[in-house]
Amino acid sequence: MRTKVAVATAALLLALTACGSGDDDAEPTAGTSTTAAEESAAPQAPTPPAADLEGLPDVVAEVNGTEVTLEEFTQVYEGQLQQAFMQSQMTGEEVDQEALKQTTAEGLVDTELLLAEAEARDISPTQEEIDAATEEIAASSGLGSADELFTALEEQGLGREEAVAQIEEQTALEQLFADEAGEFSPSEEDARELYDSAAEQGGAEGELPPFEEVRPQIEAQLQQEHESAAVQTLLEQLRGAADITYHL
Repeated sequence: MRTKVAVATAALLLALTACGSGDDDAEPTAGTSTTAAEESAAPQAPTPPAADLEGLPDVVAEVNGTEVTLEEFTQVYEGQLQQAFMQSQMTGEEVDQEALKQTTAEGLVDTELLLAEAEARDISPTQEEIDAATEEIAASSGLGSADELFTALEEQGLGREEAVAQIEEQTALEQLFADEAGEFSPSEEDARELYDSAAEQGGAEGELPPFEEVRPQIEAQLQQEHESAAVQTLLEQLRGAADITYHL
């Protein structure tokens, strides 16, 4: 759920994953150089498919009079295609680009609807909240600071201003989700039910830690499930009241 409604930031998040992937381009050290024969014998990594955007119009969708442009779509779609290709390497299924294009367009429309709803509720992240979110993303990407994050993104073609705008939008979405979900405290009964279910499914792989030890993680999962259900209901309402046209 979270991935779909935040699809407008997919290109940023995929770039962040690459940021924390290590120094793959480092120069080889003495004694570790490979010969041409060894390189030719090494298995070649599968090549991701090229984005098939032929025939797409300049406006791929319209929602309540707001256009989703081909430029916006392309940025997100290429990131989604890369992610889908990586998943296909594990499942063995080829990427269905036609289905992926539709899913990407729907995700962009959903994001537009949610951002408009956040604006209607006067949800606007403060600079301090945006800065905190930026630092959190940098830390989760293995980077030491926001400046390192923006430098890495700029090297990949994502300017600082655009990155900040995407982080601000994502923060607004997070605040909207929390506002829609409201106050929620998982009951001990629900937490124990989830714990017992996990114990039954994973019993053959070893015993779980005691309930009280993992209770915070279980309650966090129940909180996320509650929030996702609330946002899904909100999205269905917003879609039903919206004027949406796709041009794929």
